Amino acid sequence: MPQPVLFRHTVEPLGSFARMVEPGAGLALGALAVLAATALLELSRTLAETYRGRWFAGNGRDVFHAGAALALAAALLANGLPPALAALVSATVLMLPLLVLDSLPARRQPRAAMLFALVGLAAAPPLLEPLSIVDAANAVARLLFY
Repeated sequence: MPQPVLFRHTVEPLGSFARMVEPGAGLALGALAVLAATALLELSRTLAETYRGRWFAGNGRDVFHAGAALALAAALLANGLPPALAALVSATVLMLPLLVLDSLPARRQPRAAMLFALVGLAAAPPLLEPLSIVDAANAVARLLFY
């Protein structure tokens, strides 16, 4: 005879989908976050070139990189991702732009355009379909941990 189930997990491992804003406003917030993240990454690179060997060239850049990640995470949170998943997605979105940041063109305008394209393309899926990202992440977490 099967044993009765005494306890079931009703909480999603990474959190539930809960939009704070309407989809259109969320997309606008996402676009502003992509723009802000791009500007912070560009500022990081420009200051590193200007102040070689000083604070901006080393640890100071991390302040701008963290600001870019925070801007993206806030927009993703407003679009319905739970906090842990918003932080994870934000860091993942910025990974490729940060890896190639120092090898982008020396001229500011092409470099900023390429950064905007990289960040925008990587951020598009979670901004356009946040519910599917939350569902997929929770499904993977359930498979891995339950």
